[in-house]
Amino acid sequence: MSHQIVVSGGAGFWCGPDGLALDRFVLSLSGKSKPRVCYIATAAGDSEEFIQGFYDSIGPIAEATHLPLFLPPFVEPEEALADQDVIYVSGGSTVNMLVVWRLHGIDKHLSNALDSGTILYGSSAGGLCWFQSGSTDSLGFDDVARPLKDGLGFLSGSHCPHFDVDSRRLSYEAMVGVGDLADGVGVDEFAAVHFVDGEIVQTVTSVLGNASYRVRRCGDKATVARLETKTVLAP
Repeated sequence: MSHQIVVSGGAGFWCGPDGLALDRFVLSLSGKSKPRVCYIATAAGDSEEFIQGFYDSIGPIAEATHLPLFLPPFVEPEEALADQDVIYVSGGSTVNMLVVWRLHGIDKHLSNALDSGTILYGSSAGGLCWFQSGSTDSLGFDDVARPLKDGLGFLSGSHCPHFDVDSRRLSYEAMVGVGDLADGVGVDEFAAVHFVDGEIVQTVTSVLGNASYRVRRCGDKATVARLETKTVLAP
């Protein structure tokens, strides 16, 4: 069973038609007309606005459920995550999410789901979490990006979401350049990278001009190479 993970740099249904176009692309990877999708909004503290937005936008095109960890009605995580076609992780605080997941064993259930053929998908924090490491602004309370080094490790190397935001891109390049983070990928908002068995098989965007990039250390600096990107347009 192949392992499929899709990493968005920062967009989804809450961003309107262009964001929803990325969600539709991921759902299409399941090969089903109405796939089973479970949403996890732990990084956003089970935001009722996020969860309702998920049902409003994804509900008509999928068998939609969610896994609450802060707010009732609570469900058994192992059962909620079993037999899903796609598990969709929200943005928010990567650090807080990982702590809560590990406390409740969600990390192990996600690993089992990946082994079973479920597509793991997420935006911003929901994309960063799958990597070994990456750049996050959730390690402090000052919106400064810092290296996160204890991701789930389902994908090797590092990651920077919101790569088209100058401050995020420059700080990530600096972290890779000095060796604080391993080589990795930067992903713009409204762009996504599709990994199969740990390898990039395609990159997409729903906004012309946005893309994804390989970022590698070269000496004491980082080199950035744009990846070939396919455009997926909103219906």
